[in-house]
Amino acid sequence: MMTRSAITVAAYATLLALLLPEGGNCFAPPLVSSISRTTASSSISTGAIIQANTSARTSHKKNLHNLHMSSNSEIEGTDRVLSCLPYLIPLLDGDRYGKYLFYLVPALGMADSIVLGPFKAIYSLIPFAQFIAFIGLSVLSRNPDIPRPVRFNMQQALILDITLIFPSLLGQLPFQIPALLANSGSNCVYLAMVASVGYAVVSNLTGKVPDKIPVISEAAGSSVQ
Repeated sequence: MMTRSAITVAAYATLLALLLPEGGNCFAPPLVSSISRTTASSSISTGAIIQANTSARTSHKKNLHNLHMSSNSEIEGTDRVLSCLPYLIPLLDGDRYGKYLFYLVPALGMADSIVLGPFKAIYSLIPFAQFIAFIGLSVLSRNPDIPRPVRFNMQQALILDITLIFPSLLGQLPFQIPALLANSGSNCVYLAMVASVGYAVVSNLTGKVPDKIPVISEAAGSSVQ
């Protein structure tokens, strides 16, 4: 049985035989050196090809993204009106935050009653109308057969409506919030909601996608493919 030393010597001899070129000329360039240079050259060439392919794919994706954005930055025809309708939901749900402003400015309260009065009546007549409208818009916003700008506005209106829940949670705190602070906060929430909806409606009617509302527009865009 061969000892470990004999096995080691045999391994070194085999390695040396591989290193020496044919004919036993030890001064000839070693085969390993040639292989190393060939391998290095092949690695450099392969790396260059991979980098070129990666750059080409990145450029192609950017072009597709730009084309996709440009094709969805305009709203045409009846889609302009359809894109405005989903914002009735946050308007109706957020109307309660304007009660202090309506008290201070009666004309504003009268205008609100004239514009939203009929929709409030429908809301009150249909059981679970708010829930049905929310689920319906959520499902429709994922229908690829509907134009993307319309689906974007559906999703943005839903997210805007969801954000209106958080201010109401402050009323559930175990301590009483000062009246001045509560009234001012309610007014700010209402004005922010009206400003967001107003911006969206004006943008839609002029044919532009309203994608400049901070945080909300980004969330809506990522939810709509």
